Amino acid sequence: MSKTSYVVAQCIAATEPAYLAKHVFQLAQLFNAFYHRHPILSEADEKRKQFLLITVAAVRRELMRSLALMGITVPPVM
Repeated sequence: MSKTSYVVAQCIAATEPAYLAKHVFQLAQLFNAFYHRHPILSEADEKRKQFLLITVAAVRRELMRSLALMGITVPPVM
């Protein structure tokens, strides 16, 4: 997620929006792997569960922001 601003700058410099699309796709893949490795809803430790939920919220925000930059609206439910 920390690379998004850098990738956006690269897209602007190179006039190549595909860089951002690839970055967003890779971020989504990494999140998918994270989600399957860490079953959040069944987490017994409440502090760990909160940490995982905060992580999910951060990834969601970054994906939504990146998609908006590409002119893609996020559906309310997936």
